[in-house]
Amino acid sequence: MDLGADLIASDAEKLKLLLNVGKLISGRLELKPLVQEVMRQASMLVSADRSTLWLYDPDRDDIFTYLGEGLAMEVRLPLGKGVAGTAALHRETILVNDAYASPYFDPETDKRSGYHTHNLLAVPMESHDGRLLGVVQAVNRLGPEGTGTSQFTEEDIELLTAMAGFAAVAVENANLYTEQKRQFDSFIVTLAQSVDARDPTTSNHTRMVTGIAVAVAQQMGLCEERVERIRIAAILHDYGKIGVPDSVLLKPGKHDTAEKRMMHSHVLKTILILSRISFRRDLRDIPAIAGMHHEKLSGEGYPFGLREEEIPLEGRILAVADVFQANTQTRPYKAGRTPAEALAECEKMTQQYFDHYGGLSGVHLDANVVRALREVLVQHGEDLSYFGRLSGWDEMLS
Repeated sequence: MDLGADLIASDAEKLKLLLNVGKLISGRLELKPLVQEVMRQASMLVSADRSTLWLYDPDRDDIFTYLGEGLAMEVRLPLGKGVAGTAALHRETILVNDAYASPYFDPETDKRSGYHTHNLLAVPMESHDGRLLGVVQAVNRLGPEGTGTSQFTEEDIELLTAMAGFAAVAVENANLYTEQKRQFDSFIVTLAQSVDARDPTTSNHTRMVTGIAVAVAQQMGLCEERVERIRIAAILHDYGKIGVPDSVLLKPGKHDTAEKRMMHSHVLKTILILSRISFRRDLRDIPAIAGMHHEKLSGEGYPFGLREEEIPLEGRILAVADVFQANTQTRPYKAGRTPAEALAECEKMTQQYFDHYGGLSGVHLDANVVRALREVLVQHGEDLSYFGRLSGWDEMLS
């Protein structure tokens, strides 16, 4: 990669790069895109041909290339091997201006990639409490006008050390975010499983509704943030059933009026219980979304009798996922329908239809959402196991 003269940074540009990286890190938590930008700017900062971020793996006690410009595959090094491994082991900066003459340099990576390393600068990253996080490494210092190679300088060491400090903050923040998200995910899936476990006949319902809702949301082109909100709302959509007595929840036959009212109350219970959870700002509408899967476009649904656009798209997606899954699931009082039959039932509900009690019902489901579900089923050959995998439950519990 030839950075060219325009990427050989002046002193003013170097200061600006450092300030920009600081702002970038303060505003992002996703590690991969953040590191890509940090490494790109690290190369510019010290006029390097390429840069690599090595992360420490405490389980294997080695370092690996989390992001390596020009690397086609992951490279792992034991501590003490290679320039980066040595920097990691001793927690000190290693400067090598003649790679093939250095005892630290491991030429195997060059042999695999076809790249020729002239010089390297490796700076260790440590957490605020002194734990090893990894190593930032710059390779091949470019000469004047961005051509040929020169040697890394003391100024480059200072600049890359500053950049390593920023990168360490980014890695720590991202690791903390990932750990907190894993805890949150396992918590909400466990909540959902605690409800499903009460009724073995519907034990897989929540997982499947989650996968269906996610698949439809993705098919409709919703952004990642909205898809994640739908996933979480789907996982928790039936949690209010924890407050419905077994005599009603597990009754195999038809419910009387009082029992039906009690079953319907699970939605309001879901909203009330979830409202007590301190969701982060971008998830604060989860309780409302989770409580909308029984609303109908006609306004005949519950708990609020919302009509058409009064029901957010997330709620309309959950409604379709819930109806479709309930139709495909075998229960003591009915046989499960095929995906094609369940889809046909959903399509019927996009118009006025006769319900299973023989009464004329208004429009229940959003036709655009049902159309997206049809497209998903066509693409995946009506394979319902796809929805189980897409739900993300296995990853959330790992």
